[in-house]
Amino acid sequence: MKTHSIFYENQCITQKSETQLAEYTLKKIEAYGFNFFLFRLIPRFGNISTHSKIITNYPNGFMELYEKNHYVQKNPIVIHCQLSISPIIWDEELFRDTPEILAGNQAHGLNYGWSQSVHDTKGVVSILSLARSCTPLTEDEFEDKAAGVLWLCNQLHTCMTTRYLPRHVEQAQPHRLSARESEVLKWTAEGKTAFDIGMILSLTTRTVNFHISSAIRKMGANNKTSAVVIATKSGLL
Repeated sequence: MKTHSIFYENQCITQKSETQLAEYTLKKIEAYGFNFFLFRLIPRFGNISTHSKIITNYPNGFMELYEKNHYVQKNPIVIHCQLSISPIIWDEELFRDTPEILAGNQAHGLNYGWSQSVHDTKGVVSILSLARSCTPLTEDEFEDKAAGVLWLCNQLHTCMTTRYLPRHVEQAQPHRLSARESEVLKWTAEGKTAFDIGMILSLTTRTVNFHISSAIRKMGANNKTSAVVIATKSGLL
Protein backbone atom coordinates (compact mmCIF):
# COMPACT_ATOMS: atom_id res chain seq x y z
CA MET A 1 0.00 0.00 0.00
CA LYS A 2 1.41 3.40 -0.98
CA THR A 3 2.17 5.85 1.82
CA HIS A 4 -0.12 8.55 0.42
CA SER A 5 -2.90 5.95 0.20
CA ILE A 6 -2.35 5.04 3.85
CA PHE A 7 -2.67 8.70 4.82
CA TYR A 8 -5.86 9.11 2.81
CA GLU A 9 -7.35 5.92 4.23
CA ASN A 10 -6.57 6.96 7.80
CA GLN A 11 -8.13 10.36 7.23
CA CYS A 12 -11.26 8.70 5.88
CA ILE A 13 -11.60 6.18 8.70
CA THR A 14 -11.28 8.91 11.35
CA GLN A 15 -14.19 10.75 9.77
CA LYS A 16 -16.53 7.74 9.66
CA SER A 17 -19.56 7.39 11.92
CA GLU A 18 -19.62 4.37 14.23
CA THR A 19 -21.97 2.56 11.84
CA GLN A 20 -19.70 3.31 8.90
CA LEU A 21 -16.71 2.21 10.95
CA ALA A 22 -18.39 -1.12 11.65
CA GLU A 23 -19.16 -1.55 7.94
CA TYR A 24 -15.57 -0.66 7.05
CA THR A 25 -14.19 -3.17 9.55
CA LEU A 26 -16.54 -5.92 8.37
CA LYS A 27 -15.44 -5.38 4.78
CA LYS A 28 -11.80 -5.63 5.84
CA ILE A 29 -12.17 -8.78 7.93
CA GLU A 30 -14.26 -10.48 5.23
CA ALA A 31 -11.35 -9.87 2.85
CA TYR A 32 -9.20 -11.73 5.38
CA GLY A 33 -11.64 -14.67 5.35
CA PHE A 34 -13.55 -14.00 8.59
CA ASN A 35 -17.23 -13.37 9.30
CA PHE A 36 -17.25 -11.83 12.75
CA PHE A 37 -15.24 -9.19 14.60
CA LEU A 38 -15.17 -7.48 17.96
CA PHE A 39 -13.07 -4.40 18.61
CA ARG A 40 -12.70 -3.23 22.21
CA LEU A 41 -11.05 0.03 23.35
CA ILE A 42 -9.99 -0.15 27.01
CA PRO A 43 -9.11 3.17 28.72
CA ARG A 44 -6.20 3.17 31.13
CA PHE A 45 -8.47 4.02 34.03
CA GLY A 46 -12.01 2.81 34.60
CA ASN A 47 -13.96 -0.41 34.75
CA ILE A 48 -13.33 -2.62 31.75
CA SER A 49 -16.98 -3.73 31.68
CA THR A 50 -18.55 -0.29 31.83
CA HIS A 51 -15.93 2.02 30.30
CA SER A 52 -14.82 -0.02 27.27
CA LYS A 53 -15.96 1.13 23.83
CA ILE A 54 -17.00 -1.70 21.54
CA ILE A 55 -17.70 -2.10 17.84
CA THR A 56 -18.82 -5.57 16.82
CA ASN A 57 -21.04 -7.73 14.64
CA TYR A 58 -20.91 -10.70 17.03
CA PRO A 59 -24.32 -12.40 17.35
CA ASN A 60 -26.63 -10.63 19.81
CA GLY A 61 -27.20 -13.88 21.65
CA PHE A 62 -23.52 -14.25 22.37
CA MET A 63 -23.13 -10.63 23.50
CA GLU A 64 -26.07 -11.00 25.88
CA LEU A 65 -24.58 -14.21 27.29
CA TYR A 66 -21.16 -12.58 27.56
CA GLU A 67 -22.44 -9.56 29.46
CA LYS A 68 -24.84 -11.52 31.67
CA ASN A 69 -22.06 -13.82 32.89
CA HIS A 70 -19.40 -11.10 33.12
CA TYR A 71 -17.09 -13.09 30.86
CA VAL A 72 -14.93 -10.06 30.08
CA GLN A 73 -13.42 -10.27 33.57
CA LYS A 74 -12.08 -13.80 33.01
CA ASN A 75 -11.79 -14.07 29.25
CA PRO A 76 -8.27 -15.41 28.54
CA ILE A 77 -8.17 -13.41 25.30
CA VAL A 78 -8.70 -10.13 27.13
CA ILE A 79 -6.27 -11.10 29.88
CA HIS A 80 -3.57 -11.99 27.35
CA CYS A 81 -4.11 -8.91 25.20
CA GLN A 82 -3.94 -6.54 28.16
CA LEU A 83 -0.49 -7.91 28.98
CA SER A 84 0.96 -8.55 25.53
CA ILE A 85 0.89 -7.23 21.97
CA SER A 86 1.59 -10.71 20.59
CA PRO A 87 -1.32 -12.01 18.50
CA ILE A 88 -3.10 -15.04 19.89
CA ILE A 89 -4.83 -17.81 17.94
CA TRP A 90 -7.80 -19.40 19.66
CA ASP A 91 -7.64 -23.08 20.60
CA GLU A 92 -8.97 -25.38 23.31
CA GLU A 93 -5.84 -24.91 25.42
CA LEU A 94 -6.47 -21.16 25.54
CA PHE A 95 -9.90 -21.78 27.08
CA ARG A 96 -8.80 -24.66 29.30
CA ASP A 97 -9.82 -22.82 32.49
CA THR A 98 -12.92 -21.19 30.97
CA PRO A 99 -14.71 -23.95 28.99
CA GLU A 100 -17.98 -22.06 29.37
CA ILE A 101 -16.63 -19.23 27.21
CA LEU A 102 -15.45 -21.71 24.58
CA ALA A 103 -18.87 -23.37 24.62
CA GLY A 104 -20.54 -19.97 24.21
CA ASN A 105 -18.28 -19.16 21.27
CA GLN A 106 -19.02 -22.43 19.53
CA ALA A 107 -22.76 -22.20 20.17
CA HIS A 108 -22.82 -18.93 18.24
CA GLY A 109 -20.53 -19.88 15.37
CA LEU A 110 -17.38 -18.26 16.76
CA ASN A 111 -15.39 -21.45 16.34
CA TYR A 112 -12.05 -20.28 14.98
CA GLY A 113 -10.49 -16.97 15.80
CA TRP A 114 -7.52 -14.75 16.33
CA SER A 115 -6.99 -11.68 18.47
CA GLN A 116 -4.52 -8.80 18.17
CA SER A 117 -3.90 -5.96 20.59
CA VAL A 118 -2.38 -2.48 20.44
CA HIS A 119 -0.90 -0.76 23.50
CA ASP A 120 -0.08 2.92 23.28
CA THR A 121 2.18 5.10 25.40
CA LYS A 122 -0.79 6.48 27.34
CA GLY A 123 -1.74 3.05 28.68
CA VAL A 124 -4.79 2.62 26.45
CA VAL A 125 -5.30 -0.86 25.03
CA SER A 126 -7.29 -1.94 21.99
CA ILE A 127 -8.18 -5.54 21.14
CA LEU A 128 -9.39 -6.72 17.74
CA SER A 129 -10.79 -10.26 17.52
CA LEU A 130 -11.72 -11.98 14.25
CA ALA A 131 -13.79 -15.16 14.13
CA ARG A 132 -15.46 -17.56 11.71
CA SER A 133 -17.62 -20.64 11.88
CA CYS A 134 -15.51 -23.05 9.85
CA THR A 135 -11.99 -23.72 8.60
CA PRO A 136 -9.24 -23.67 11.22
CA LEU A 137 -6.60 -20.96 10.92
CA THR A 138 -3.37 -22.26 9.44
CA GLU A 139 0.13 -20.98 10.14
CA ASP A 140 0.58 -19.93 6.52
CA GLU A 141 -2.69 -18.01 6.54
CA PHE A 142 -1.75 -16.31 9.78
CA GLU A 143 1.65 -15.24 8.46
CA ASP A 144 0.06 -13.95 5.25
CA LYS A 145 -2.57 -11.83 7.03
CA ALA A 146 -0.88 -10.84 10.31
CA ALA A 147 0.42 -7.48 9.08
CA GLY A 148 -2.98 -6.51 7.68
CA VAL A 149 -4.79 -7.37 10.89
CA LEU A 150 -2.25 -5.44 12.98
CA TRP A 151 -2.64 -2.45 10.66
CA LEU A 152 -6.44 -2.59 10.97
CA CYS A 153 -6.20 -2.77 14.77
CA ASN A 154 -3.96 0.31 14.75
CA GLN A 155 -6.38 2.16 12.47
CA LEU A 156 -9.31 1.41 14.74
CA HIS A 157 -7.31 2.34 17.83
CA THR A 158 -6.38 5.72 16.37
CA CYS A 159 -9.94 6.43 15.27
CA MET A 160 -11.59 5.37 18.54
CA THR A 161 -9.15 7.17 20.82
CA THR A 162 -9.60 10.34 18.76
CA ARG A 163 -13.36 10.01 19.07
CA TYR A 164 -13.83 8.85 22.65
CA LEU A 165 -10.64 9.88 24.44
CA PRO A 166 -9.84 13.33 22.98
CA ARG A 167 -7.71 14.30 25.97
CA HIS A 168 -5.67 11.19 25.38
CA VAL A 169 -4.60 12.32 21.89
CA GLU A 170 -1.19 13.92 21.99
CA GLN A 171 -1.45 17.57 20.98
CA ALA A 172 2.27 18.20 20.56
CA GLN A 173 3.69 17.53 17.12
CA PRO A 174 5.88 14.40 17.09
CA HIS A 175 9.62 14.90 16.65
CA ARG A 176 10.58 15.17 13.02
CA LEU A 177 12.11 12.15 11.36
CA SER A 178 15.50 12.14 9.71
CA ALA A 179 15.54 11.55 5.97
CA ARG A 180 16.73 7.99 6.49
CA GLU A 181 14.12 7.25 9.17
CA SER A 182 11.40 8.58 6.90
CA GLU A 183 12.68 6.47 4.01
CA VAL A 184 12.79 3.33 6.14
CA LEU A 185 9.25 3.91 7.45
CA LYS A 186 7.94 4.46 3.94
CA TRP A 187 9.30 1.08 2.88
CA THR A 188 7.90 -0.44 6.08
CA ALA A 189 4.49 0.91 5.08
CA GLU A 190 4.91 -0.96 1.79
CA GLY A 191 5.17 -4.18 3.77
CA LYS A 192 8.92 -4.64 3.38
CA THR A 193 10.94 -6.44 6.06
CA ALA A 194 14.12 -5.02 7.57
CA PHE A 195 16.10 -7.39 5.36
CA ASP A 196 14.21 -6.22 2.24
CA ILE A 197 14.76 -2.57 3.12
CA GLY A 198 18.44 -3.21 3.70
CA MET A 199 18.76 -4.69 0.23
CA ILE A 200 16.88 -1.78 -1.34
CA LEU A 201 18.84 0.94 0.47
CA SER A 202 22.18 -0.89 0.60
CA LEU A 203 22.14 -0.97 4.40
CA THR A 204 22.70 -3.77 6.88
CA THR A 205 19.63 -5.23 8.57
CA ARG A 206 21.04 -4.00 11.88
CA THR A 207 21.20 -0.42 10.57
CA VAL A 208 17.63 -0.63 9.26
CA ASN A 209 16.42 -1.87 12.64
CA PHE A 210 18.30 0.99 14.31
CA HIS A 211 16.44 3.55 12.18
CA ILE A 212 13.12 1.79 12.80
CA SER A 213 13.72 1.81 16.57
CA SER A 214 14.66 5.48 16.45
CA ALA A 215 11.49 6.31 14.49
CA ILE A 216 9.35 4.32 16.95
CA ARG A 217 10.86 6.27 19.86
CA LYS A 218 10.38 9.66 18.16
CA MET A 219 6.75 8.88 17.32
CA GLY A 220 6.03 7.70 20.86
CA ALA A 221 4.81 4.43 19.35
CA ASN A 222 4.90 0.88 20.65
CA ASN A 223 5.82 -0.83 17.36
CA LYS A 224 6.75 -0.02 13.77
CA THR A 225 3.17 -0.24 12.51
CA SER A 226 2.05 2.31 15.11
CA ALA A 227 5.00 4.50 14.14
CA VAL A 228 3.89 4.43 10.48
CA VAL A 229 0.32 5.34 11.49
CA ILE A 230 1.43 8.26 13.68
CA ALA A 231 3.98 9.55 11.20
CA THR A 232 1.50 9.33 8.32
CA LYS A 233 -1.28 11.01 10.28
CA SER A 234 1.14 13.78 11.28
CA GLY A 235 2.19 14.39 7.68
CA LEU A 236 5.76 13.25 8.25
CA LEU A 237 5.73 10.66 5.46
